[in-house]
Amino acid sequence: MRLKVSVAAVFAAVTFASPLAVFLAGTPEGGGGSSPASPQSGGTESSSPAPAGGQATIKVYDSAQDKVMELAFSDYLRGALAAEMPPTFAPEALKAQATACATYALRLKQQAAESPNESLKGADISVDSRLHQGYISDADLQTRWGQNYDYYRSLIQEAVDQSGNQILTYEGAPIISAYHSISPGKTEAAEDIWGQAVPYLVSVDSPGDLLAPDYETKETFTKDVVKENLSQKWSDIALGDDPATWFADLATTPSGTVKTLTVGGKALSGGDIRSALNLRCAAFSVSYKDGTFTFDVKGYGHGVGMSQYGADYMARQGSSAQDILAHYYPGTALEPLANFLS
Repeated sequence: MRLKVSVAAVFAAVTFASPLAVFLAGTPEGGGGSSPASPQSGGTESSSPAPAGGQATIKVYDSAQDKVMELAFSDYLRGALAAEMPPTFAPEALKAQATACATYALRLKQQAAESPNESLKGADISVDSRLHQGYISDADLQTRWGQNYDYYRSLIQEAVDQSGNQILTYEGAPIISAYHSISPGKTEAAEDIWGQAVPYLVSVDSPGDLLAPDYETKETFTKDVVKENLSQKWSDIALGDDPATWFADLATTPSGTVKTLTVGGKALSGGDIRSALNLRCAAFSVSYKDGTFTFDVKGYGHGVGMSQYGADYMARQGSSAQDILAHYYPGTALEPLANFLS
């Protein structure tokens, strides 16, 4: 999905797809699995047996195996948290992420009940991180973590036990708990990135991101590669003979994300260029010299909601999970998850 892979790639959430599209329009982007699909006969397989004892459950679709699994909500959260944040992050950051994951899953579960997505084949949520938040099974975690499995699993489980039983709400309803890996130093307002204001998804300071590994990266492309990528995405784009003039009129948000720019005479967004060139973030500047474009990129992800590296920094400075959530989702409240599950 990206030209360069770093540790941040493990847990950057919802990079190109818009959570507003997921939650408000019900038409998320993305799709596909992370491994070859297994041969199936007779349609989608459901895992069996379902969790017993009256536990709250969630139905999860694995597109790689064309299988719907019904999992205990807490078991799903363990796999989601493990997929979205390294277990080595500070405990209070893990707890904040557990609440964000629980809120995200609950909102999609409610949406599936009201307006099912046929592509999920009866499930509430997908394991495909390009579509929804990620999920990793215990078996895959054993492979990933090796001899550290028991210790890392205990850290994840503790966070789920302590904070996965609550969700974030605004005016009594589960919020859009958007999160990302690294902000440019301030998070972005939903209105600037997705074109729709959300009262609790506003820009806030996130100074710890400046200390994150790979906070600032440089991506270089030859003029031919840039021309090919842009022309493939926009067949009507008019790139002149002088590449130094291709990118013009960059306008940024207060946080530094490119909101609009002109490319070959065509009005585009920073997100458009991020997608076309597989950049880590839409907070970038661009220069051209000797046949090569250089993109100086700051941050990783869409920049809206909670910064995961910012949360880890706050936790290491003594902030609680509640402090972290209140900072990144101002005006929200914490309520028991059980209040929303039948």
